[in-house]
This record gives sequence, C-alpha cells and structure tokens, in this order.
Amino acid sequence: MKPIVRSICIGGLLLALSGCNWTAENHSSLSSTIEAIELPIVAEVGGLVTNVTAEEGSTVKKGQVLAQIDKRSYQMTVAEAQAALDQATAKLEEARAGSRDTTIQRSMANVQQANANIQLAQARKNQAQAGKARAAEQMTQAESQWQGAQQTLLYQQKRLEEATALFEKGAISAKDLDTQKEAVNQAKTQADQWAAQVAQTQAQYHSAQEDIAATVAQIGTAQAAQAAAQADLDQVKEGSTDYAIRALLAAQQQAKAKLDQALLQLEKSKITATDDGTLLRSSIEQGEVAKTGATLFTMMKSDQLELVVYIPEAQLNRVKKGQKVGIKVDAYPEETFTGTISRISEKAEFTPKNVQTPDERTKLVFAVTIHITDGLDKIKPGMPADVLLADEEGGQ
Repeated sequence: MKPIVRSICIGGLLLALSGCNWTAENHSSLSSTIEAIELPIVAEVGGLVTNVTAEEGSTVKKGQVLAQIDKRSYQMTVAEAQAALDQATAKLEEARAGSRDTTIQRSMANVQQANANIQLAQARKNQAQAGKARAAEQMTQAESQWQGAQQTLLYQQKRLEEATALFEKGAISAKDLDTQKEAVNQAKTQADQWAAQVAQTQAQYHSAQEDIAATVAQIGTAQAAQAAAQADLDQVKEGSTDYAIRALLAAQQQAKAKLDQALLQLEKSKITATDDGTLLRSSIEQGEVAKTGATLFTMMKSDQLELVVYIPEAQLNRVKKGQKVGIKVDAYPEETFTGTISRISEKAEFTPKNVQTPDERTKLVFAVTIHITDGLDKIKPGMPADVLLADEEGGQ
C-alpha cells in the first residue's frame, strides 16, 4: 500500500456520523482531512552523494535531477565494458572477413620457425650421438691401456719382491734394489693415470647419453609446435568456421549486455523525480553515503489527492465504488469540489470486543477512500474537508 499523510480526528468524525447531518434535506456530511499520496524516491545504486539540487517544499518535474551519486566508478565500468565490446566486435569482424594476408604470413612464419626448431634439435641429437661414439671409443682405449698398466704394475711388484730377497742375500746391491723400486713407482703412476682416463671417458659417455635423451625430448616438443602451427595456418587459410563465428557472436552479445548494464548503473547514479509534484522530505545531504535501497526523498504527485471517511456498517449500502461525492473545504466555503469513491474497505474498523446486539453492530465503520478529481490547484494536503453524500431521496 502506498504511504499517505493522514490526520483524521476520529472523535469528531464519529460525532459527525451520529449527528443530524445524515438527516439533512438532500445530503449527509462526513468530516475528513485532505491527504497526499507519497512517493518514495529510492537509491538504486550506492555511493557518495556529490550534489543535492532540490529542497524540501520545491516543485519538481518528472525526470528532474534531485541528487547525484559519485559516478566515477560507474564511468570506469562503462569504459571497460565499451573496450571489451570493441575487442569482441573486432574479432567477429575479422572472422567474418576471412583470413588476411598479414595473418597468413604470420602463420607461415610460425610454421617455418617450428620446422627450423625441429632441424636444430635433430642436429643437436646427431652431435650428441657422435659425441657418444667418440666417448665409447676413447673409453675402450683407456680401459685397454689401464688393463696393460695394471699387468705391468703386477710384474714390477713381483720383480721388486725378488730383488728384495736377493738384496737380503747380498746377491745384488742397494742401487739395483732402488732401481726396481723406481720401476714399481713408475708402473703404479702409469696405472693410476689410465684409471683416471677411464673414469673421464665413462663420464663423457654418460653425458653424451643424457644429451641424446634431451635432444629427443626437444625434437618431440618442436614437432608438436610444428603441428600446432600448421593447423593454425590451415585454419587461417580456410577462414573461420561457422562454429567459431557463432562463438564470437555470442561473445560480442555478452559484451554488449555488460555495456548496457554498466550504462544503466551509470544512469541510476542520478537521483530523479519519479513524477510531477512537490518534494515533501529530503533524507540525504551532500557528502553523505547513500546505500542501495535507501529512501533519499519523499514527494507527492501534483495530481493525486484523496481523503478517507468512515461510514457505519448500517449506512454501507449507500456508497459504491465509482460514486461521485461533493467536497467542501473551509478555505473555499462557496465552492463544492468533486471526488470519486475509489475504494471501500473489506474489513470493519473500531470493532468492539463483543458484538452481540444490533445497536452494538452499528458502531462498526468501514474506511472509504475518495479520489479528488477537481480543484487540485486550490485544495492542499492537510486541509479539513466535509464529504457530501447524496441522501437516498435527494441528489447532489
């Protein structure tokens, strides 16, 4: 239900209902107060209020800007959405136009580069295999030399044992013994050198094996890249498929929807009057932060005034929806304005706790809403008013 400004004097109203106004010659009079239908103006987006342009009591027109919420972040969102739409549109247009020479040339260059990478990896593999073969040959030679050096060392060591025995018997001189010891040392040095050479050639052999494995992996990677580059070139030459175009079209439509949403949010940063009327209340000031859904202003429409009267249950048959009534206000005692009954409440009000007798039941009253149809330039909210109902035998 729309909020309204009401100030009904129930006591005076019931006196009017029970008085002799109901037995006047041609009209019955009911007292009420002119009411305005209030329209809340709600913030649909949140943010810092940078400007308030309307004051309470001022007359406003539909669409008039009343306040402005900081729009910088919303403008940035619009710019981002516009850029995304431009990019999506460019991709779609390129797909629809088919392959361009520059695109084909770039794709061909990618294929050529991929082929060159395969050749380079293959050359590295061949080089690694040659290195492995050399290392194997050197390793074989070193092992052969090492085995010969070990045999020589064993022979010289045996000769040293014999020379030592002869020296102890006095058969040879100390010089001859020293000569044999030197021969053993030389044989041992030679054996150690060849052992180191064997270890070195073995390391070179294993390194060459690892290089071969690495180049095989490089060849596989290069071949996969070449296949992808060739597929891309084939697609570029053939042009985009219908499926690709549909996907790009969907992306463009999605980008357009996001831009529309961003523009709508930017537009909502302007707080505007929802109709022609008067601003009743302002609930926001410049520099405050407005929350989404908060009521910032309350206004009343200039062409919608109404009043509510209460009719006893026994008299309810005298009114109906759409019925014309007269309206009198103290400010214009010589004029009678016109209104139309727009609503009759379905439920009684001011019901006693125990309704047992017919007299008690007559105290039930029903709210009747009357829409004022003329005199809107004279009648103001809050004015006391009398509603004139035509008696059964009389007319208005």
